[in-house]
Amino acid sequence: MSLPSFLARRSFHYGWIVAGLTFLALLVAAGIRSAPGVFIVPLEHEFGWSRATISLAISINLVLYGLIGPFAATVMERIGIRRMMVFSLAVIALGVGLTTLMSASWQLVLLWGVVVGCGSGVRFV
Repeated sequence: MSLPSFLARRSFHYGWIVAGLTFLALLVAAGIRSAPGVFIVPLEHEFGWSRATISLAISINLVLYGLIGPFAATVMERIGIRRMMVFSLAVIALGVGLTTLMSASWQLVLLWGVVVGCGSGVRFV
């Protein structure tokens, strides 16, 4: 017995599960994308990086977030929404996971600026 047919017998539409999971994915991805704004002062104190360097990573993230959308929409039409969602969340998770290993400011720019920015841009098409 499949999950949609099981829920249909209980008068619960499967679309609510899809809507809830989509909402949670959007909420988590938006929180991850905007997190460095909160971490500016701790990153300054921990690594000794300037506010300009941290802001550069955040601004690259925002630029890529905005520029990737039209191109991601074209790819999404070809491979499907589900695959794009899984791909973008995997890219975001990879970028966030690797930030725990960073020790230089260029790694912040690469991981948070480029990787997380691209993953977020694909996610919010």
